[in-house]
Amino acid sequence: MPATFADSPSITETLPRQRKPSPLPPGAIAEEPATPEKVLFDDGTPILVSYDDIPEWFQDNEFIRHGYRPVSNSTHACFAIPAVFFLASEGMFYQYLQVRYPEATLSDHAIFAFFLLTAVICLGLSTTYHTLMIHSLQVSELWLRLDFVGIIVLTLGDFVSGIYMVFYCEPLLRRIYWGLIISLSCITIMILVNPKFQGPRWRTFRVCNFVGTGLSGFAPLIHGISIYGFSQMMVQSGMPYYLGEGGLLILGALLYTMRMP
Repeated sequence: MPATFADSPSITETLPRQRKPSPLPPGAIAEEPATPEKVLFDDGTPILVSYDDIPEWFQDNEFIRHGYRPVSNSTHACFAIPAVFFLASEGMFYQYLQVRYPEATLSDHAIFAFFLLTAVICLGLSTTYHTLMIHSLQVSELWLRLDFVGIIVLTLGDFVSGIYMVFYCEPLLRRIYWGLIISLSCITIMILVNPKFQGPRWRTFRVCNFVGTGLSGFAPLIHGISIYGFSQMMVQSGMPYYLGEGGLLILGALLYTMRMP
């Protein structure tokens, strides 16, 4: 059997222990299935398994050979993992929550709150998926679809706030573009939750939907440039950040499609 990454003597001390099955001696009786706690922990140390030890439905990226949590079929075991909490000081909270824009209107606050809500939904769904992905095939597929939905929800929140700033003084154009992005996001979500479009076979199709929805945000930017000019848009809309975001979106989609860990 070829040597694996975790077999290197220079790094095994720093990696979590790999759970490797050992053959039973002649006449020995197999042990009873371990409880969820014993599957995930061994004397307080997380047990990780290799790519070859996980079910086929869990084998998403063949280039990542180690570091998988064993399938548990238990919600309790999925959440029985160490967590690290970072506490911020009271002064840090005050620094970010203090009133920075006293002239902001109720609409400004509502749009900003909506964006934060979509970010919380996206990260919450992503966290839940990566926690429950080892439960079972059905649970993993369900939360994977919801993870994709969360990304689209965050994209929607990003565009709603961006369009609000681009057409701050053009309420009609603002509503038109809001309607377009909401419709496009709903169509993308319906595609993502449809079981027909799941699995590696439809990976590129799903990525194209993500990229298409993301790149649609350039339409209001181009329209804004035609109205206000490039220089004004650079200041008014935060366009450099959206251009950077679009570039990172394309890069991430390429890495995901090409299976580059």
